[in-house]
Amino acid sequence: METDDSEKIITLLERLKTSSAPISEDEVISVLSATVESCHVPCRDAPEDVPYDATEFENVAREAEMHLCILLRLLDSINNAKKEGQKFSPQFLKCVIVGCVSVACEYRNSSWEWSNEQAAKTSRDILNKLCDLCECNNLQALLTGRQIAEDSEEDADAIRKETNDEVFEGYMKFVLEKLSESLKKSTWKSYPAVKMVYQYMLELLDHRSISIHLPYLLPPALFITDDWEKRNKVLGLSALRHILTKTPGSELRFYGRAAVIFDALKPLLYAREVEVLDELYPTILEAAKVLEADPAHAGKLRSQTCYEVILEQLLREMYGEQKLALRSLYSRTLPEVIAAMGIVALRWSQELMEIFKDYLATYDGRDAKDRINILKGIKKYVQECWPQVHMKIPDIMKMLVRLAYDVTDEDSDVEPKAVHLIIQEIEVIVQLLCDAAPQTMLKACCGITAVPCHAKCKSVLERISVIVESRELK
Repeated sequence: METDDSEKIITLLERLKTSSAPISEDEVISVLSATVESCHVPCRDAPEDVPYDATEFENVAREAEMHLCILLRLLDSINNAKKEGQKFSPQFLKCVIVGCVSVACEYRNSSWEWSNEQAAKTSRDILNKLCDLCECNNLQALLTGRQIAEDSEEDADAIRKETNDEVFEGYMKFVLEKLSESLKKSTWKSYPAVKMVYQYMLELLDHRSISIHLPYLLPPALFITDDWEKRNKVLGLSALRHILTKTPGSELRFYGRAAVIFDALKPLLYAREVEVLDELYPTILEAAKVLEADPAHAGKLRSQTCYEVILEQLLREMYGEQKLALRSLYSRTLPEVIAAMGIVALRWSQELMEIFKDYLATYDGRDAKDRINILKGIKKYVQECWPQVHMKIPDIMKMLVRLAYDVTDEDSDVEPKAVHLIIQEIEVIVQLLCDAAPQTMLKACCGITAVPCHAKCKSVLERISVIVESRELK
C-alpha cells in the first residue's frame, strides 16, 4: 500500500472514531477499495506447472491481518452510523459487501498456506459484521436472500418495505462477478486463493438458488477439474458434484450442460490416483443419472448407456489390478454402479461373474473389506437382475461356498468380526436367490450338506440348506 493511502486511512479512521458527523460514502469507498486491493493474496510469479507451497506466502498472512483489521474498524463505524439513523445507498452497501466478502473469504481457513489463526479469526469477524450490518442471520442469507424467502409472506412484505431490493435479492451475483475477474481459465492458477473462495461460495448455494448462477459456476468447475494437479482435480470434482446434486436435472440438460460434464469426466476414468477416483465415481454417476433421466430416452433401447461406459472401464481397471488401495476403491464402487444401472447390468453378467470370482478368491487382509464389498455387489446384482438371475445361480453358489470354506478354515487369519459379516452377507444373498428362483436354488443346493469340509464350513452349509428348504416350503 502506498504512503498516501496509509495516511488517508489513518486520517479517516481517526475522524470516524472521534467525529459524530455523517460518514462520507465516497471517502469510505475510496479507502475500503484500496485496503481490499492490498489485502488480497498476491499473484504468483512462478510458472503454472510449478505447484505452490507455504514458502511462497511468508508474511502474507501477517500483512493481510493488519488490512483486515482496518476493514473491521470501517465496518464497525458504518454499523454504528446505521444504528444512529444514517441511511446508506444500495450502491454503497454493494461495494462494501462485495469487497469485504471477496477478500475475507480468502483467509477464513487458517490451514491454507497464505493464512493463519489470527487472519482467519479477523476474516470471520468481518463476515459476521457484514451480516449484522444487513440484519441477516448468516452469510448465506446475506448473499442469497434466502432469509426473507423462508419467512411468511406477511413478514417478507414487511422486510421488503424496510430494506432495499439488493438485500432481498442477495449479493451472490455481484460477488461471483468480482470473482470471475481472476477466476478465468488463463489466469486462475496465478491466484491460488480465488479457487478456495469459489468453493466456499458454491457451498453456500443450495437447490433453491444455484440454477441462476450456473453461468458463473460451471466453467470454473470444469477447468479446475481439467488441471494436472491432484488437489485441483479433487476440488473441481467436488464442485461438479455439488452442482450436479443441487441443480434440477432439467436445468443441467438445458444447453447440453450435463453432457458436457459427463464428457469432461470420462477421461478421468483412466486415472490412477485413489483420491481423484474417490471423488470421480460419485460425481460421474450423478452426471449419468441426469443424462439417463432425459425423457428423450424413454422407450428406446440404446446400444450403450452412460452407466455402461462407467462400468466397462471400471471392470477393465479391476481385472488384474494389483495395487491394494485401488482394489479397495474399485470393490466399494462396483455395488454403487450396479445399483445405478438396474436391470441393464444383465448385459455385463459374464464380466461381472469373472470379477466376483477373482475378488472373492483373493486374500485382502484380515478385515476382508474387499470381499465384503464384492458380496454387496453380488447382492445388488441379484436384486436388480432377479428376472434372469437363475441363469447365474450355479456360478454364484460356487463362489459363496468357496468363500465360506476359505474364511472359516482354521488356518485363516480373517478376523472373527469380518467372518461374521461375510456369513451374514452370504445368507442374505441365498435368501434373495431363493426368492428370485426357488426351484433353481433347490436344484443347485441339493446335497450341499454332504460336501466334505471342516466343521465350521459345514455349519454354514447347513444354514444355507435350511434357508433353501424353508423357502421351498413357503
